[in-house]
Amino acid sequence: MNESGVIRKPNNNYGERALRIIALSIFLMLIVAIGSAIVYNSLRDRMPGIVLNETMEYKGHYAFIVKGEDEDFWRGVYYAACDEADKGSIYIEDLRDYLGVNYDDKDLLRVAVNSSVDGIIYGGSIDDEVRELIDRAVSEGIGVVLLQNDIEASGRQCFVGVNNYELGQMYASQIADIMSTETDPKAKTVDILVDKNMSEGTTNVITMAIEDYFADNYPQYPLPIFNFKAINSDDIFRVEEDIRSLFLDEENLPDIMMCLNSIYTRSAYQAIVDQNRVGEVQIIGYYVDRSILEAVNKQIIYSTVSVDTWEMGRYSVQALNEYRQSGYTNSYMPVNTQVVGLREAGKLIAVGEGSS
Repeated sequence: MNESGVIRKPNNNYGERALRIIALSIFLMLIVAIGSAIVYNSLRDRMPGIVLNETMEYKGHYAFIVKGEDEDFWRGVYYAACDEADKGSIYIEDLRDYLGVNYDDKDLLRVAVNSSVDGIIYGGSIDDEVRELIDRAVSEGIGVVLLQNDIEASGRQCFVGVNNYELGQMYASQIADIMSTETDPKAKTVDILVDKNMSEGTTNVITMAIEDYFADNYPQYPLPIFNFKAINSDDIFRVEEDIRSLFLDEENLPDIMMCLNSIYTRSAYQAIVDQNRVGEVQIIGYYVDRSILEAVNKQIIYSTVSVDTWEMGRYSVQALNEYRQSGYTNSYMPVNTQVVGLREAGKLIAVGEGSS
């Protein structure tokens, strides 16, 4: 009864509405459950490895840390390392991709040490802070393999990379080839593009190797005049800007430009085309992929040094495995290199190599 004295009957529509809502909710949940099951089964049939990998038990966990700018080169190394690691049920984690944040390579190294991984494969920047982190890792029982650039004074177990003296001799052979095309060879100015963090010892070894090569094989040729150009490798745009500026300085254009990694090679190739300097400056590159091979084939790049990234990746895992099993490993594992000139580039293109 309300204030006016009228008696109202209870509204049964509320109960019926609630039942309909509950029934509809249950029906929708069944639809979602059935749909999820269908999608799951479809993915499992197409990619059975996904389910298997989730339950796989690994016998070791290695962290892979490299500088991100030289992406194509390091991708080849990483795939080779993963292939070798699979043989021993080792999981290799590319920390840069896994964390999804653009951390500095030294920060990633710190994360790996704090995470107590079983081994570290490191190809990042080199300085005293990195050396201290490597020593800390080793003191905590973590094996460390360095790629490309070595820190001999550190406690690292192994260095896997190119012998810098042999690399210098390869570059020297190409400089001599360029000079041999002249009836009266003149001393060549050579700009050597190096990472700003490259040690003075490394650059000294390369120049000594070039000088020794000329003394032993071409004593009649004048020695090249070297100019080391430190390139800011913080990001690809800075690399391109630094290298482009070298071609804009017309008064100081070198006769030859030596590139000590793949990103410098590609940036120099692009700059020489953009600035219409093809033929004025000879580029001796580093690494082989499809674009570099085609540039060599067109003689925009005179030649390049091919580095076996597959060996680099495999050897790094083998060194860590051996260290974990026996407590020691080889302190240095050299990887194969070879000069790829016009003739070799044509053959590689014909068989479809360097397609990365």
